[in-house]
Amino acid sequence: MSFCSFSKECDDNAYTLVENKFIAKYLPQADGFCVKVYLYGLYLCRHTETEFGITAMAKALSATETDVKNAFLFWEECDLVEILSKDPFAVSYLPVKTAIGRPKKIRYEQYADFNKELQRMLQKVGKFVTASDYVKYMRFLEENDIHPQAFLLIAEYCVNKQGESVSPSYIFNKAKKFIRNGWTSYDLVEKELSGYNAHEKDLSAIFACIGVFRAPDESDYALYKKWLDGGFTLNAVLTAGKKIKRGSMNALDLTLSDLKEKNKLSATEIETYLTERDFLANLTFRIGRKLGTKVANPAPYIDEYVEKWFNYGFEESSLLDIALYCLKTDRGDFGAMHGVIEKLFADGIVAKEIVKGLLKAKNDELKLFTNIQGVCGGIRKSVANLALIQTWRDWKFSDEMILEAAKRASTSASPIPYMNKILSDWKRAEIYSLSAIPDSEQDKKSTYGGAKATSAASYAVAAVEAANAKSDRERYYALKREQAQTVADKFLAKANANKRFKELSAELSKMEIALAKAEVFEPKSLPELKQKKSAFLLERKSILEGLGISEQSLSPQYECVKCSDTGFLKSGVACDCYKKI
Repeated sequence: MSFCSFSKECDDNAYTLVENKFIAKYLPQADGFCVKVYLYGLYLCRHTETEFGITAMAKALSATETDVKNAFLFWEECDLVEILSKDPFAVSYLPVKTAIGRPKKIRYEQYADFNKELQRMLQKVGKFVTASDYVKYMRFLEENDIHPQAFLLIAEYCVNKQGESVSPSYIFNKAKKFIRNGWTSYDLVEKELSGYNAHEKDLSAIFACIGVFRAPDESDYALYKKWLDGGFTLNAVLTAGKKIKRGSMNALDLTLSDLKEKNKLSATEIETYLTERDFLANLTFRIGRKLGTKVANPAPYIDEYVEKWFNYGFEESSLLDIALYCLKTDRGDFGAMHGVIEKLFADGIVAKEIVKGLLKAKNDELKLFTNIQGVCGGIRKSVANLALIQTWRDWKFSDEMILEAAKRASTSASPIPYMNKILSDWKRAEIYSLSAIPDSEQDKKSTYGGAKATSAASYAVAAVEAANAKSDRERYYALKREQAQTVADKFLAKANANKRFKELSAELSKMEIALAKAEVFEPKSLPELKQKKSAFLLERKSILEGLGISEQSLSPQYECVKCSDTGFLKSGVACDCYKKI
């Protein structure tokens, strides 16, 4: 009687049957892990009532899902299993007695030198090739048309790049890319990898230029090769890198693609072009502020409008003045301003002094129109109504005569058309002064009754004076805000000239988004993010102190802190400074 036996508690399902043919024919040719997968799967076939997927199996065997799948692919070659589905992964076991397939025989002895060299290479970074890994490497060489020495070159490159984190799958993926490109011989692989090594120093310089802190990968080498093939030199790429505001290879690629399209390939051409683009971007933001339009990305505005205006010959100050005029005339967007500039250009009004003189006349017309609004009430400030002001002045009427016509039309349902009728009648009768208006015309002023007419006239005069005073105050505050903004812009430009300051400003902007996300999704990371932000702020403060700039001077320093030089508090109540003025 044997000293080993089942206890009476054991039942018929407490074991898994393995056919002798499997042990005799297949087990000796398979590696240990494949046998483990086969037996564990056979065990699971007997316990179908449990929910057990490939993820759980991989975890139980301390392996990856890919390793488990590869093991089942091995057994499929032997006709022992059939893979029914890859997603979700499902396998059906076949009877061993009917299996006719055999696993591919690997001649291990021919890879002895290969295995020694591979082991020596990986030991440099503290990695060791296991017996299972040896089988993977040799099977890869058997199944792919690549010379073993060429494969070792690729493996050495991967080890140098990844260090101790290198894995067989990483090496296999890199080798497959070489195979797809037809680089399978030692000479071809060596030639391609020499290009990688030659450009590594160049890429390190580019990374330092754009603020990328990582090792170059294959996509970086591909981009750099594309740039060189496109006609750029390293110096040209570095020149472009210094100008971009976002530190990434993709951002640099977009910039270089734009430069390629415009045939700006040399470092000098790139420096000139991008400096001009920076100037135009800054000008676009300032024009947007004048127009009351928020500009997030200046590029489309530059391409569509600003570059064209600049090429027309308009100077920076002229464009800013035109923008402010457009805002005053309810044309506060780039499209409407473009219409005004096209008209000026067509009329040959481009030079700074001529534009300044024209805008002075236009602003005088605006002031007169404001006075007319004070007399006649809510008249819309439209392009058509403003054009009539110029027409009346072309008729040789003084502002005094135009306001007199406004007083007479103030009670009309349509004051502007009625004013035009009065002035056209005076023009026809050649009446160009108040004293020349006939008595019959003077009597018309009293049509509504003596006392009432006198009261209306007095009210009109008071309204005109009030409108003038309001216009003067608004100009006063607008000028103060513009002066404060200009000073802040100068300090900010000086600070941004420091490369590290610009980098920190960009990082702090990203940090605000990261903090907001962390508050919702990862509260545990908040202390670390806040500590990092504090470090950035301290470094930024140190740079500003070295430049002799205070943090406050980067923002507009308004004379009145209560209303920020607007004249009105947030509640809509007039500020004390407004009342004093």
